[in-house]
Amino acid sequence: MLNKLTMRHRAFTLVEIALTIFLVGVLGAIGYYYFNLTTLNALRYKSTIESQINLIESMTFQCKSLSEQFPKELNSGTQASNTLLSDLECNTSTPYSFNGGRNGFVPLPPSGFSSYRATESGTAFYIVTTADNNSTQDKALKKLIVNYTSQQATLDHNATSALFKFYLSR
Repeated sequence: MLNKLTMRHRAFTLVEIALTIFLVGVLGAIGYYYFNLTTLNALRYKSTIESQINLIESMTFQCKSLSEQFPKELNSGTQASNTLLSDLECNTSTPYSFNGGRNGFVPLPPSGFSSYRATESGTAFYIVTTADNNSTQDKALKKLIVNYTSQQATLDHNATSALFKFYLSR
């Protein structure tokens, strides 16, 4: 008799099995939400853009310290106005291009972002890149912008794209 009672308690009930399956499903849904591919890509894009902005900032300030001015348009000496970074030069005694001079090179933005452009307007010098609205790249820019004050960077959205401006001076 005792042996029959012991055997009865060794098996799982249908309720216990259903509860286990339910909990595994809930944990899977939470894991998918937090670790899905879009989120991981957004974090990867954010860190790539952040490191590239740091590199561009370093190159720009090196130029400014050597020439006492921000980089100008290549072969023209005029202020940058929505100019590709690869079309900028540092106006030192021997001018050098941003695309290869003085150990500098212009990084290519990750896929889905526009090429980096520079603009100098009055006392403001800033770098710009864009991405499509509501894309993984836009999510990366939204995660990135929280690291900066409004004096350092802005993120604006229009009907189709997100515009990220990183100010090197204002």
